[in-house]
This record gives sequence, structure tokens and C-alpha cells, in this order.
Amino acid sequence: MTSDRLSVEAAYARTLLPLARMWRAAADRALSGFGLSAAGGWALIEVGRLGGEVRQSDLAAKLDVRAASLVRVVDLLAEAGLVSRRGDPADGRVSRIGLTDRGRALVERIETTLAGLRAETLADIPDDDLTAALRVARAVEARFATARDQS
Repeated sequence: MTSDRLSVEAAYARTLLPLARMWRAAADRALSGFGLSAAGGWALIEVGRLGGEVRQSDLAAKLDVRAASLVRVVDLLAEAGLVSRRGDPADGRVSRIGLTDRGRALVERIETTLAGLRAETLADIPDDDLTAALRVARAVEARFATARDQS
């Protein structure tokens, strides 16, 4: 392996975490414009993206939080009339969460705002470069997933 390759790998790795933090901070600022906490906003968005009614445990896994820590967030979203929560008919221990009409309308507005953020942020990046960046990110993600599954 050449020293140029090693330098590029190191720079790539050092860039990922700060970039993810900056992206998340920009998106969190966008969510705050809707009167939502970051935790509530991301929970609401993921319920919308997952579609239908989702198990609270599946939502927690998607958000990478413990199910117990999601309870209060979902309570607040339900109190605001943005989500509904009901027991699973097949397993009474399981809570299922779905968007209300009001929640669905808000998610649509948020997704439009996030699409605008993506468009503005990525506007000057050529399509081929963006496609290549996505391909690399997915390859790295797959490598980590394989390593996780083997451990």
C-alpha cells in the first residue's frame, strides 16, 4: 500500500465523524424550527419513514437508543397529537406507534425542509462525485455490518 493511499484512508476516516456531527447538527436546527426536540423530531421522522405502525422496540433500534429511553419521547409526541400508540393484538407487551393525520402532515413538512437542506448542502457537488461518495459510504457500511455480524 502506498503512503498516498494510507494518507487518503486516514483523512477519509478522520472526516466521517465530524461530518456526521455537522450534518446532524444542521438537521437538528431544521427540526427545532418545527418546535420539536431532536429526539422527538427524529422519532417522528423515522415512524414516517418506516411506514404504518411500528413496534416501539423497532423504532428504538432504528434510532439506536434503548426502548426505555424512547418511552418519554413517544409520550410527548402522543400528547401533542402527532402519534398514536396501541398495544399489539398479537402480543400485549408490545407497543405499536403510528402517525396521526397531524403527525403525517408535520412529517411531510419536515421531509420537505430536510430535502431543501440536502439540496443546498450538496448543490455544488457533481452528480458523479455524489454517486461515488454514496457507493463508498455503502461499501464501508457493509464492511462494518459484516464485521458486526461475525462477532
